[in-house]
Amino acid sequence: MKRAALALLTLTTTLVACKPPQTPDTKPTPDPLAPFTGQKLNWTTCDPTILGSDDTQLFGALGTRLSCADLSVPLDWSNPAAGKASVSLIRYAAADGKKRQGSIFFNPGGPGGDGLAFAPLFGFYWENGVIDTPAAENLKTMTEQFDLIGFSPRGVGASTRLNCGTNELSAPIRPPATDRSEANVQAMIREGKLTALACQKNPITPFVNTDATARDLNLARQLMGDQQLNYIGYSYGTWLGSWYAKLFPEHTGRMLLDGNTSFNAPFEETFGFQPMAFERDFRDAVAPYLARQNAYFGLGATGSDVYATQNGLEENLRFITSRYIAQFMYGRDNLPLIGVVLKPAAVLSGLIRTNPTATTDELGALALKQTYFPDAETNDLARQLALMFLQIREDVRNPAPTPVELDASSSVFTAVTCNDTAWPTDLTAARTRDEQEAKAYPLLGGASVANACYQWKGGPSVKQPAIPANMPPVLMLQNELDPATAQEGALKALNSTPGAKMIFIDDEPQHAAFPYGTACVDTPITEYFLTGKMPTAKLSTCAALPLPGERTVVPVKTLNVQSGALCFAQPTLSSLSLREQRLSYAKLEMRRIIDRTAQGLLAGRTLRPDLNGQLTVRDCQ
Repeated sequence: MKRAALALLTLTTTLVACKPPQTPDTKPTPDPLAPFTGQKLNWTTCDPTILGSDDTQLFGALGTRLSCADLSVPLDWSNPAAGKASVSLIRYAAADGKKRQGSIFFNPGGPGGDGLAFAPLFGFYWENGVIDTPAAENLKTMTEQFDLIGFSPRGVGASTRLNCGTNELSAPIRPPATDRSEANVQAMIREGKLTALACQKNPITPFVNTDATARDLNLARQLMGDQQLNYIGYSYGTWLGSWYAKLFPEHTGRMLLDGNTSFNAPFEETFGFQPMAFERDFRDAVAPYLARQNAYFGLGATGSDVYATQNGLEENLRFITSRYIAQFMYGRDNLPLIGVVLKPAAVLSGLIRTNPTATTDELGALALKQTYFPDAETNDLARQLALMFLQIREDVRNPAPTPVELDASSSVFTAVTCNDTAWPTDLTAARTRDEQEAKAYPLLGGASVANACYQWKGGPSVKQPAIPANMPPVLMLQNELDPATAQEGALKALNSTPGAKMIFIDDEPQHAAFPYGTACVDTPITEYFLTGKMPTAKLSTCAALPLPGERTVVPVKTLNVQSGALCFAQPTLSSLSLREQRLSYAKLEMRRIIDRTAQGLLAGRTLRPDLNGQLTVRDCQ
């Protein structure tokens, strides 16, 4: 044995000592990502108009802690030499460099939402205690220990933009829930086809997808010197966040997903829930809320009555108000505006039925003579709305062919939803579902055949990542009656994601929530970011806040309750305290960022109201 060991030792020594044969010099293969991973982010003073408005005052208040940079990324991550794209970043730097724990990236959803504004707005609100929450001190500490990072995902905002458009004219489309004629269905199918063709003619469209954005985020994390990515994503931002966590589990840090998609299933599932979820929210939460204030709105004494009022409108008015209702349901503070919209529509509908041959001008003259609300200012607003609705009604009754022209946000929405996961190419099932949903969910149902993804040539450009064995834990926040991201999809995502925990807000009707304003919701979330401590339960439930103007929370589906007191007032801005002004502005701006990103349900002939701020609701004293 000793001889054998000695012989082996001698042989080994000989092999090590032998000079290897001479070979020609070989150069190492260059890293194709080196031009990107080797770059340095050049943080400079932000242009005060980078958010699309003049924010000189806000940026001045934030001082040198606010800075901007452009990140160079591969257009095609699978072929880095094929070209470059640019991703815009904005940073509100941590106040205490010694206690810095890293960065928190934000995404508002969409897909197609621009998240640049989150860094300066959350930085200012959290730093100065503008957000009204028991966790305000924790939010302030987060600004001290984390860089807050807003970014424009590739395709939108200040990043490399995607635009889809074509000269071909889409056919006029009538209200989908009421006009189920073959001509109208074919018009919707044509719109989907032209939208798909327009986007797929753009050479960068295949590279606008969630996989690319997740890799862009990872590169930004790497260049900022952070080992892990901390992240807060709303709506589609939950899809992006979960995609990142599955793609880069070892680099996933503290992650909040708020307003959750069914992010472990194909995209079609999340969007398939929307007609049902919007209808449920309106029928079971919003309509009863308005009924409790029947003395003011006069829309019906029960939720069923209010629901019947909307569904009983003249078909064109019903289509018009459905778009306003859906838009206002995104934020709880806008729920009273649904009543302000419905009331003049209901009065107009009655005028049209009793004056079937009246012209638009004649109906307008009659509308101006009506009384809508008990206070003069809101009554004047309702008269203006009635005249506006009559003009929009003319366009809905006599739609004209228009060229397909999508803005950057809608273009990215189309590209990402069609590129990420496969959609059926046979429209038979979609047509059958539309027929059913037009009857069951008339608020938004009946128009899925207009989705461009059903006619997307070549299928998805990327593959949705599978859940890895080392899937990191993520924290989810979900509203019970979220209209855009249904609880069914959110709970499915929770149950299929190892280690995930969810905070569930019972009876809450709006879309997404954080910061919400209660200790039950905001304290564990902020403590999670500050300490890494997750809630212990897989699913924990929190109570909702009372709806605007109400003192207590009314459980959903409790229709026959005693009417509460809804106090309407029209205070001038100067009559509000500075804190109230800032709080109102904070809520308004952040809700707008989150709300306006859901392009899918209102794609196509979207009617985007701009009534925010014209009606003020205050709590009763």
